[in-house]
Amino acid sequence: MTAQEARETVVLAGRKLVESGLIARTWGNVSCRISDSHFVITPSGRDYLSLKPEEIVEVAVSDCSYNSSIKPSSEKGVHAEVYKQHPEINFVIHTHQEQASSVSALMLDTISVSQDFPSLGGKVLCAAYGLPGTKKLRRSVAEALSCSKGKAVIMKNHGAICFGTNYEEAFRVAHELENACKRFIQDQYAEISNKHATDISEILFFALSKLTGKVIPANAGAPLPAYESERTKSEKTESERTEYGFRPQIPDKRIADIHLEIYKKHKNINHIIHAGTPGIMAVSCSGIKLLPFLDDFAQIAGTSVKNVELNSYQITNALKSASAVLLQNNGALCCGNTKEDALAVGMVLEKNCKTLAVSALLGRVKPINWFECCLMRFVYMKKYSKLKIETKNRD
Repeated sequence: MTAQEARETVVLAGRKLVESGLIARTWGNVSCRISDSHFVITPSGRDYLSLKPEEIVEVAVSDCSYNSSIKPSSEKGVHAEVYKQHPEINFVIHTHQEQASSVSALMLDTISVSQDFPSLGGKVLCAAYGLPGTKKLRRSVAEALSCSKGKAVIMKNHGAICFGTNYEEAFRVAHELENACKRFIQDQYAEISNKHATDISEILFFALSKLTGKVIPANAGAPLPAYESERTKSEKTESERTEYGFRPQIPDKRIADIHLEIYKKHKNINHIIHAGTPGIMAVSCSGIKLLPFLDDFAQIAGTSVKNVELNSYQITNALKSASAVLLQNNGALCCGNTKEDALAVGMVLEKNCKTLAVSALLGRVKPINWFECCLMRFVYMKKYSKLKIETKNRD
């Protein structure tokens, strides 16, 4: 494969990562070997849906050096370790897929998998935790790779690295890993509860009841209509404005007033989505304040997401330090500068809620260190603000 062909394949893979739900926003990365000494990889912080081949960066396997004005992914070192240890491997994807991420927070060193998943070699190793982009994370993955017989490694509290001889195999491995982790969770539930669950909500409510010591029925929620709104822009004519300063109009005045207060108090919020996915609904019914079990949650959503009553003061206050707020028995409001931002918040919130539940199921509830969460949130907010400025200047 030529370097240009590799760049084009990486662009296609980046789009597939987003469309398949294996990542949120720009979290995750893709690389392709172009020679014994070099590979190409996705850049840092770029939108995969608008990525161009000329933005894919060539990196040296030996020392991760590169000669480009575009910065490569911060996880280039992890990819380099795969290529160093596996000369037969030509394609690597780093995912933040839901089931594997849930398993990543269980503090396990390995999980056994059946022969139904041949690419995984009988068990999946879990690399020790390290902050994103650090040498510690790279060393942890390298150690796990040296002991693994499969083509995937779980990165604790982070995600997974999946690889293959080509693009197709790497994605096949990622889907095998997801199905294997899903079966692992279901088997653990069956062993603990003596029940077989086909509905994820059953597992979620059982696990959170186990954690809180009180029965949380699966129908505990009384979900409100899932209203979504966006702030009206100042350049719009008066006839296009709504009564409440956002659109579309919300017929429930109580909910409309809450959206209005959020827009009044938080100038950086331009879009609100009311999410009621299974994990979010289960945690909202538990009354638990949600802490980060996954890196991308700490970065995108915040160092904690409060669980409050349907009260505008409590909601706007909770959004001072987070991009989402759980509504008791009613899901969550996910907020962002754009609709895409709010959707990304919803994705990582749902994933972190499920991760909490899986951790509770096995009695292994241990959030990421608070200081490390604060550091990740700070770096993300600073980096994201800079990225918005750069994107605006390019446009």
